[in-house]
Amino acid sequence: MSKIKKNLWRHVLQIGVIALIVGFIVKVFFGGKPADVEAYCPLGGLESLATFLNSSTLACSMSIVQIMIGIVLAVGVILFSKLFCGYVCPLGTITEWLGVLRKKMKIKYEIPMGSVADKVLRVFKYIILFWIFYMTITTSELFCKNFDPYYAMATGFRGEITAWMTVISMLLLFLGSLFINMFWCKYICPLGALSNIFKFTLTFAVLVVLSLIVGAIGLSMPWVWLLGVACVICYIYEIVYYESKVFPLLRITKDETTCTNCGACSRKCPQQIDVKNMKVVKHVDCTLCGECIASCPEKSLNINRRSGLRWVPAILVVVLFFLALWMSQHWELPTIDERWGDEAKIERLESFERDGMRTVKCFGSSKAFANKMRTVPGVYGVTTYVNRFAVVIHYDPTETTKEKVEESMFTPTKRKLNTPPANVQQLKVVTMEVDKLFDRMDITFLGNIIKEKEGFYGIVSEYGCPVKVILYMDVNKPVDKKELQGIVETRKFEMPVHGGGVKEITCNYELTSVSEQVDTIGRQEFLDYMFPKTSSAFKGNKDKYDANVATAVYEMDYPGIDKPLIQRQLPYLGSFLSNNPGILAYETALRSDMSVIRITYVKDVLDDEKIWEYLQSPQWTIHFKDGTVKDMDPTLSFKQQGKTVE
Repeated sequence: MSKIKKNLWRHVLQIGVIALIVGFIVKVFFGGKPADVEAYCPLGGLESLATFLNSSTLACSMSIVQIMIGIVLAVGVILFSKLFCGYVCPLGTITEWLGVLRKKMKIKYEIPMGSVADKVLRVFKYIILFWIFYMTITTSELFCKNFDPYYAMATGFRGEITAWMTVISMLLLFLGSLFINMFWCKYICPLGALSNIFKFTLTFAVLVVLSLIVGAIGLSMPWVWLLGVACVICYIYEIVYYESKVFPLLRITKDETTCTNCGACSRKCPQQIDVKNMKVVKHVDCTLCGECIASCPEKSLNINRRSGLRWVPAILVVVLFFLALWMSQHWELPTIDERWGDEAKIERLESFERDGMRTVKCFGSSKAFANKMRTVPGVYGVTTYVNRFAVVIHYDPTETTKEKVEESMFTPTKRKLNTPPANVQQLKVVTMEVDKLFDRMDITFLGNIIKEKEGFYGIVSEYGCPVKVILYMDVNKPVDKKELQGIVETRKFEMPVHGGGVKEITCNYELTSVSEQVDTIGRQEFLDYMFPKTSSAFKGNKDKYDANVATAVYEMDYPGIDKPLIQRQLPYLGSFLSNNPGILAYETALRSDMSVIRITYVKDVLDDEKIWEYLQSPQWTIHFKDGTVKDMDPTLSFKQQGKTVE
């Protein structure tokens, strides 16, 4: 018997994809930043399209690129078969390789196609598919990231994963596919289920038309329920017929006049389809991988009975991918697109776009920005495009102006970059105007650039066109405009990230002017001005005690409390402290150079030891704004015991 041949170009594509992913993983473990492994994810694109159709929002981190790849995948399945599964999908490739290892290990266990076990197991991929889309639509977050083995591996297990879900999915992928042929693809993969739905094209088309009719007569039907109905019907079709009827248009066909029934095609099929006994392969598991064609010694198998089409699937994979990229350059979908107010007012709105809004980077931050703009007089709508950090504001020109709206969008920011040495009693204050610096993240980036330069201690931004930037410098450092221009117009720099490592940031700020006027400020005045004071009074606790109750203040040193990372944890501290009887309020303050936490308490209820005992609690009870209560690990640690000072 001659050696069974392989579909070479398919294996080239498979190995190329795996090599790229291995490169992503290796880079992460050697300190590199995680790659954007979702950039070309078709399932994520289709999930995001579903959220857009359902609520006019895009799932976080998704863009028109992923959506177009998802749409092209759907069209590709309808017209040509499951090419992504057979030629590109890294999980499909791993599953196939595990099948080869399975044979070498002589693992004989099989689930016969059409058996009760086979029919029951095939339902799980449809359940997972519906679950993923339901959770994504209700949260506008890509739920599949919680357990997707590809996402976990490509990010070096440092992505937004849920540990227990990821462990289960990895076991199903590796152990399941090692002991049961193509276990992941046949029984677990949600994209495989969605591709099968697309294979049952006429049924899916009928369901879409019915949903549009239902919507036209005024009845609401969320897209996720359309998917649910499709899952049920197509699962039944799959276990009853095991084949599609009309679509895809490309199929494996056999010339019976030259076929010798050697069985090489059936043995070589990764999906264990009985190709030998079929004139036309319509099986729902067929990916048009072409392994049966390559293995046939008599050249009896072709695509649509044409020998010249055997290379078409591999070519189509590449063509469809670049077609999706080309299409994505000509369309754009917003992350959110909201209007409010009466319809008559909405019709006469004017709009303007502001790019460079780096804080508007996902669905959550888009919603937060929209909620902020709802409070601005004259603004009646917001559209965001997080892929390019852009927002479009829709406003009524009879109520406000573009300039007023832009000013309301601006968030003045101040940041201490370095602590002036104790022997520096005066600082120089220099004012610049900087263009293309509008978002508060810009001050963070520019501050990180300036922080590394000697003699700079603080930065403040104020609204203006261009934005006014105030620098606090060493009083003896000369104001060198060329040096300032070189700093401000730095195009790339590496910024440390939480958890270690660095992230390369690209900037395009332009220095437009430096004021000739130079002021000075005292060192302590500068430190007080830059310190972000926080305070919170606990009304619920205060109401429990007489207004004239004796109180005291417990003070504790906490170096670095002005750092943004620690500042973000202070609301949790306030919520935790409010749960403890006898604590009336807390605040952060500056005592000379030292940042401190001050806790006001009832003297008859607490003392220093009891307060310190509270602060060493292994769990904090936190009350969230939505009314939920959760016990969690402390977000701050306290190492140096304080004392009562008042």
